Amino acid sequence: MEKKVKLLEPTNDVVFHALFRNENKKLTESLISAILKEKVKIKTSDKDRYLNIKNAKQKYGIMDLRTELEDGTNCNIEIQMSKFTYEKERFLYYWADAYSRQLEKGNKYDKLHKTISIIILDHEIEELEGEEELGLKWQIRDKSGKRLLTEHLEIVIIELPKAIRQYKENKKDEIIEWAKFLENPNSREVSAIMEKNEKIKEAVEELEIMSRSERLRRLADLREKAIRDEQAALDYATEEGIKKGQENGRKIEKIEIAKNMLNKKMKIEDIKEITGLTIEEIENLTKE
Repeated sequence: MEKKVKLLEPTNDVVFHALFRNENKKLTESLISAILKEKVKIKTSDKDRYLNIKNAKQKYGIMDLRTELEDGTNCNIEIQMSKFTYEKERFLYYWADAYSRQLEKGNKYDKLHKTISIIILDHEIEELEGEEELGLKWQIRDKSGKRLLTEHLEIVIIELPKAIRQYKENKKDEIIEWAKFLENPNSREVSAIMEKNEKIKEAVEELEIMSRSERLRRLADLREKAIRDEQAALDYATEEGIKKGQENGRKIEKIEIAKNMLNKKMKIEDIKEITGLTIEEIENLTKE
């Protein structure tokens, strides 16, 4: 009997893209249908780019999964497992990139189709605090919310922690079932979900096959390491920036104190002793 393997994490974007590749179009249809709360059919979907990458960092800046629905709608899914500054702006940028990519040089604007951006986060964002509805669709409307400017823009944000939190109270919501799978396919809850959700059962079985691939495991590990290294670099840069900011703040404070002392005709040597500024720095203040 073949030994059971620990399943790879679907939230790793390398794994996510490999799982929901073009050959598994029905799984992708089920995931999108659950999130949009409407039945969709996929016309085309990305082939697995990750099977050809040599360096996990190559992925940066690439939308995780691009699909075209049978009605012409473009639906793109992005897995985001790290917090970013200016997240809302980032959401809009990725939507705009996907929308504008439809228009080749010389084409008219009537060639543009509705574009849906689905963003799956491993964290909650401040702007959605208190909003518990899953799969909420963000559009361009007037201030009253009654008039829709265009159907072409739609953004759906799925915060995994929020979905997981609702599992005990609402075990029948398909978004929550998929969220449980994405968060931890090895969990007992997912085993129970598999008994009633055929598509998630298929996803687990496909993921088990994929998890036996040493190459995919290596790519997933490289991707995780790349993310950790990038986050560590950002944390270091942030910490250094804070330190420099504090140092600059203290320096400015010392300069202001020195200026006040100069106005009171205090001796430069005394000012140097009190503020810690150099004589040259203090003398320069007298020239300002």
